[in-house]
Amino acid sequence: MAGENLRSMEMAKSTIHDPVNAFVGVITTDESLWNPVQNVLSMWGEIDFTSENVQFDRFTEYYAPEMGKPLIRFWAAFKKLRYPEELVRMKWSCTGIENTFSVDGKRRINIDPGYLTEAKVVLMSFKDFSHRIYLTQGVYADMQLIFRNGQYTPREWTFADYKSDEAQRFFLRLRNSYRERLKMEVQTDFGATAAGNNSD
Repeated sequence: MAGENLRSMEMAKSTIHDPVNAFVGVITTDESLWNPVQNVLSMWGEIDFTSENVQFDRFTEYYAPEMGKPLIRFWAAFKKLRYPEELVRMKWSCTGIENTFSVDGKRRINIDPGYLTEAKVVLMSFKDFSHRIYLTQGVYADMQLIFRNGQYTPREWTFADYKSDEAQRFFLRLRNSYRERLKMEVQTDFGATAAGNNSD
């Protein structure tokens, strides 16, 4: 009996999630805002690369009443890998940046953080929905894409812009760089942190 309980405890032992590759999705009518916004975002590390611009209005006019038209969409990947739980703070930080650059209570730029792993692309959201999982501090995890058959595949709830060819190119490029970086960083900084956490 004692042996069975011990085996159950061993099977239930938690593991630390691999670090993930954070990114932000940006929507704006004024591309010149990106440089000052990027300077503020540097608190989260250096931007590795950005995607090509996408004409966002072809997907939806959801943001047009607040932000105007024409809207452009692009994604920017961070170079430094992070643990997924850090994205909760990043979500609140990005909201603060949006407010800083707003005029008369209207946003001029929308900044949505998320993260990529080899298996999926996840956004951070303040809004609950059937497929979103509550994390903490009012933030939900929203899985937009899963990796299958060599590409990131949308779900029934995936936003139209995340289904685009431009998004696919960005996230596949990010996945390739993430895999290379993960091999190096898991064995250095993150590996040391994980070893320390497992010593308790």
